[in-house]
Amino acid sequence: MLAETDTSPFTPQSYEEQNDDVFQETLAATTLIQYVQQPQKKFVERHQYAIDDKFEYHRNGNDQGLVLIFNQENIPGCKVRRGSRRDVNEIVECLQRQGFNIDDDCIMTDGTAKEITAKLKEVSEMDLSQRNCLIIFILTHGDELEKLHTKDGDLRTWEIWGAFARCKDLNNKPKMFIFQACKGESYTTPNTVEPLSASKIVPYRTFSTNQVGPDMLIVYSTIEGNVSFRHPLSGSWFIQELCKNFTAYGRRDDVVSLVIRTTKCVCGNYYHYEDHTEMKQMPMFVSTLSKKFYLNRNKDRDMLIRVLDSNEKILDLLKGIKDKLDKLQVKEEEKKKKPT
Repeated sequence: MLAETDTSPFTPQSYEEQNDDVFQETLAATTLIQYVQQPQKKFVERHQYAIDDKFEYHRNGNDQGLVLIFNQENIPGCKVRRGSRRDVNEIVECLQRQGFNIDDDCIMTDGTAKEITAKLKEVSEMDLSQRNCLIIFILTHGDELEKLHTKDGDLRTWEIWGAFARCKDLNNKPKMFIFQACKGESYTTPNTVEPLSASKIVPYRTFSTNQVGPDMLIVYSTIEGNVSFRHPLSGSWFIQELCKNFTAYGRRDDVVSLVIRTTKCVCGNYYHYEDHTEMKQMPMFVSTLSKKFYLNRNKDRDMLIRVLDSNEKILDLLKGIKDKLDKLQVKEEEKKKKPT
């Protein structure tokens, strides 16, 4: 069983100066904030703000979307996933800033394979008609060929998204599945041209027409065969960068653009140095989205959409004026050509 790789790049000096191992382990295991800090009022979709009906998913429901987080910290035979609680906190905070309602029952910690499967089945059978999207996070140890380790056994990634492939309430709505887990023992280096192990980036058995439906975005923290890095104090590279980009650009950019930006940040800004080797991480995603997927409606994009719409109307008006002027000019030229 493979374990997600602990790393220690970019550690603040205050931590480097600590010589008390017990202090560091206690600090790493401490919850930084309470998982869910519920606002006094529920967030609702702000229908007063415009969206681009041609190129983005409609948001006709009253709820931004459903968020589920499955966090595996203690898995028999693997190292404790210290820092994963920090990831959960960041996910909750950044998505609440984007207007998502995340309740206590949206987060499962150290669930068994049976409990996770039962939760997915329960959610897929709920009334999701007012939910505008679905976002599921899986934070765990993993292995090649889409294995996800749980407290008492393994699941496959397609069991997660397959539960929602035929969910009628989510038809024509974006469904995002994010996997923070290792997918092997190898790693990427800055000068690597060929993979260090013979492994396909996406195994041919991963995606089946019976499991992957339309309007899905499947995001992996690393490519097939490679490890995924997590800092015991500050959390995993990928989840931390994803949350930063969601917070900074989530009101402006679509989700695919945010994932691409996150990939660039993880590839360019992070490394783990061990045994005279600089190790990097390469996230990847697979998409069947047919339109742009935004996290919410908001006044910033509303203003941009209205400005662009006004510009199009102005251009159409100018084009109409030009056509009329051209016709008048042709008539004047015809008059001049006629004999007096």
